[in-house]
Amino acid sequence: MRPAYTLVLAVVALAGCATQNQRHTEIHDAMSSTVYQYQDPTEGDATLTLIRDHDLWGAGCSSAIYVDDKVVADMEVGQQLTLHLPSGSRKLSLLPHGACDAPRVDADATLGTGETRVFRISPDGGSLTAEKHAPG
Repeated sequence: MRPAYTLVLAVVALAGCATQNQRHTEIHDAMSSTVYQYQDPTEGDATLTLIRDHDLWGAGCSSAIYVDDKVVADMEVGQQLTLHLPSGSRKLSLLPHGACDAPRVDADATLGTGETRVFRISPDGGSLTAEKHAPG
């Protein structure tokens, strides 16, 4: 009888492993407690969206987000962040921390008034890449 209980227990335990919380499979907004600046739009701003992609690698890594060398947020895997920045040339930086050990990554972004740009962050926090956008 004992092997039957063991089998039932194993099946129940594995069934729990087969399900995932939507929070871990879909992109969701960064928590407001980890966003420090640029949340309120003002006239003449541009919109910058950062998306940190999902993957098993990087789950224990956070990424500090910098704009013009000032920390503005901290992001986890599967989060997106929308910032309202003054238009012009901006230096974006990403500094992985936590379980990841990667160097700081920098990218330049020139943002026009009213323009929206999207940058993607790899799950491990090792890259910051601009998505192509249509001129307009």
